[in-house]
Amino acid sequence: MRLGLFLLGAVIFAGRPTDVKTVTLICQPGWRAGAGGQYGGVAFDVQCDNGRGNVKLRGVSGTTYSVRMGVESDSIAADCAYADSAPTVSVSCAAVQLSIH
Repeated sequence: MRLGLFLLGAVIFAGRPTDVKTVTLICQPGWRAGAGGQYGGVAFDVQCDNGRGNVKLRGVSGTTYSVRMGVESDSIAADCAYADSAPTVSVSCAAVQLSIH
């Protein structure tokens, strides 16, 4: 029985596509934001307003990324830009968090 579960788990894990990533933008209460850029050669655009926005990237090749975020609350605005190469990304701009996994 254990061997069967192990083999099933190995097949499921091996079947996961490696060319798909999820971009998540999380706005704290009172904040709005938009982010655009590219990861692994795939362009994206995502927004959030007092919550969360997600977008799936398909056909990713490599780990190079660049992103620009515009964020604002009722009293503050910020513009942030990031570029690097990494298998996962986690960056912040004021009270907004962007991650790519």
